[in-house]
Amino acid sequence: MKTIQFFSILFILPLWVAAQKNVNGKVYDKHPAIEITNAFNDAYVSGDVDKLKSLVSEDFKMWDMMTNNPNYKIGDFNTLLGQVNFIKNNLVHASITNRGSAYSDAIEYKKDGLHVLTYQLFTAWDKDNGFKIKTPRNSTFIFNEEGTKIRRLLWEDNKAAWQKWNLSRETIKNGTLYKDHPLLAKVRKVYYNLERGNIEETFKDFSENARIYDSNLIDKEFVTLAEHKENANSIFSMFEILSLDEVGYPDYLDYEGSGGVSLSWMKFTLKNKKTGKIINMPVHSQMWFNEEGTIMREDLYYNANLLN
Repeated sequence: MKTIQFFSILFILPLWVAAQKNVNGKVYDKHPAIEITNAFNDAYVSGDVDKLKSLVSEDFKMWDMMTNNPNYKIGDFNTLLGQVNFIKNNLVHASITNRGSAYSDAIEYKKDGLHVLTYQLFTAWDKDNGFKIKTPRNSTFIFNEEGTKIRRLLWEDNKAAWQKWNLSRETIKNGTLYKDHPLLAKVRKVYYNLERGNIEETFKDFSENARIYDSNLIDKEFVTLAEHKENANSIFSMFEILSLDEVGYPDYLDYEGSGGVSLSWMKFTLKNKKTGKIINMPVHSQMWFNEEGTIMREDLYYNANLLN
């Protein structure tokens, strides 16, 4: 009896799973409602209030799906108008475009009517300070029964992008700038040892995992410390170092809670061992220190063509 019941369950299970499926509408990648949402977005960023009025219903409502404010109030057309005026008064070259290969979907639900789902990117620049706002914007447009007017708008932006923009309009201290500092002593020792031709001592304060970002790199983003040492040995086997001199003095920026970076401007005076040619090469370096005072990264800027 138990065997018969077991096989009966196996026979019934596929039918039960199949019975759970129910078509609740159709999805379209092209639809008149998508054209309406595109027109809405164009009017939104261009400030065409009359066009927006013609595209929404009289009972239009909108709300931010990313808010966690328990007292948040659903907006209406006045809210929309406020956003449009904000863009007009504060931003330039605003746009809403499809994000990558994403495209909008129009869904005709059997029970819930016509919705358009968009997966887009909002981009604009602050007209006063040039800050670039770039945030994904996913929206749901819910239409009236006739499918001709937008009744509801639900949107999602990256809050961090807007918070960063808001901070860009303030004067905020993020650390202290020093023209002399114990870590600058390590920077000067780098050049001291390099001028004396001691490559190993040159990089003794670098982490073994340090990354070197060289402005002349073409085929890779960065090199490892071992690769950088090899490159340095190769270059200085062909050139005699006559002098490495500071231009002005280096600065150390001590960031709040995240280490710091030294900025140095140097003049390398080199002599080609084969031709005897003297080369004066400006070099700018940014050495990034962790909280322990170890160099984790260096960004190098110089014209390698001078070495040819």
